[in-house]
Amino acid sequence: MKNYTFPRWNDLPEIELYMDQVITYMNDKLKDTYFYDEKFITKSMINNYVKLKTIPAPVKKRYSKIHLAYLLIVCTLKQTLDMSTIQKIVPVGLTEDEIKRVYTSFARNQKKAFDYVSESIKSLAAPILGDGNTSEDIGDDLALPPFPAYQPNAFTFKVKSNWDWTISVAENAWIEVTPSAG
Repeated sequence: MKNYTFPRWNDLPEIELYMDQVITYMNDKLKDTYFYDEKFITKSMINNYVKLKTIPAPVKKRYSKIHLAYLLIVCTLKQTLDMSTIQKIVPVGLTEDEIKRVYTSFARNQKKAFDYVSESIKSLAAPILGDGNTSEDIGDDLALPPFPAYQPNAFTFKVKSNWDWTISVAENAWIEVTPSAG
């Protein structure tokens, strides 16, 4: 997640895309922002966003970089906000210059948020990754299961906080954070 960045405005496709191309583009660009294997956007979702006036309608069934910017913002924000709030943050009908400013600011702030979360997780995992501490050395904040025999350098631990998260750390220090079940 730390190395993920949204495409810059100038990196969004200049040519207009048809629905299937939009879905492929969006799923590729958003795959690193979700914690689960799922489709991030479908034809039905895009059609609903247009119907609900969350994004502008396509022009002759084609979607421009303005549409892609809206979709990148909406698909990211929908993880935490309801559609009416998103519509207030990014109303349909913005000019290209306005959506460019909104999108550029959004992408920059998302990068800051990704960096902050990644650094926070690394700090939390440092006692485990650092000097070979055992679960007894770490204290009550972390509950470590036994290391799996088939992956001696990979493990998962739960963070006790207001939110229940599972953090997986692999041998190469890749970190995945997922909400815990139950």
